[in-house]
Amino acid sequence: MSPRKTPPVGSRGGSEIAGRALSQSTVDGRHDRSREAALDLAAAGWAVFPLRGKVPAVPGGRGVLDATSDPQVIKFWWTQYGGANIGARVPGGLLVVDVDPRHGGDAALQELCCSNNTSIGTLTETLTVWSGRGDGGRHLYFRHPGGAVTGRRLPAGVDLKTHTGYCVVPPSVHPATGQPYTWEHRPIAVLPAWLRTLLRPVAAAPRHEPARAAGSGGALVRFVDGLTEGHRNRGLFWACCRAVEAGDEALLKEISDAAHRAGLTPAEVRATVTSARNRTGAGHAATA
Repeated sequence: MSPRKTPPVGSRGGSEIAGRALSQSTVDGRHDRSREAALDLAAAGWAVFPLRGKVPAVPGGRGVLDATSDPQVIKFWWTQYGGANIGARVPGGLLVVDVDPRHGGDAALQELCCSNNTSIGTLTETLTVWSGRGDGGRHLYFRHPGGAVTGRRLPAGVDLKTHTGYCVVPPSVHPATGQPYTWEHRPIAVLPAWLRTLLRPVAAAPRHEPARAAGSGGALVRFVDGLTEGHRNRGLFWACCRAVEAGDEALLKEISDAAHRAGLTPAEVRATVTSARNRTGAGHAATA
């Protein structure tokens, strides 16, 4: 049998065939890498599930509640949803500090570190996933300190994820850029004492006092108050998601009022609040 001939790449037909083959091999390679990475995480005890971009891929599923470490289920999913991104439920013994530079997360984290006599370099010496958006967004994994924790007092642009939520993990690609998320492998660190204290719930204020002082709720309201044209809808949506995740209807009302002051119409605000409720109810969609 004579060897199979390949059309010369320089020919028109050869270029098209080679291009299609390269494109298909890239897709196939990404599919294989995604599936194998999901299986590797599952073998290490992480529960995973497929994503389309950043949202759950399984129609009619339960979002993060579908996450599993069962290799047979994972293989089936990646047969059905080839090349899917990977959503990884935050392991029970860990928590994640989510830094979003688009909403001031880098500056806010730097300010927190400075006010607590900690260098940001020291704080971030832990297992990290860098967002494929390429803007410096990242997920910092820490040991869970045990007991109740909350992100309510974190500043805008810095969020908390626990076992009730999930993160996008490598080798997933960011839907806006097509670039991969990447690991920065370091030992998982223990939270510094000041951050552990910041994440602890505080005692409820007496009923006759204001329900919220200068915590993250107030920061969210100020953030929406300061939104400028071209950024109002996206900024409002982000703030509403944080309020819905916290189950704070009073805060959601304050955020809506701030959006009105910022120039959005009542119809726009209602639509954005509804979208935030739907998105968050789908399983705490990842933000980075």
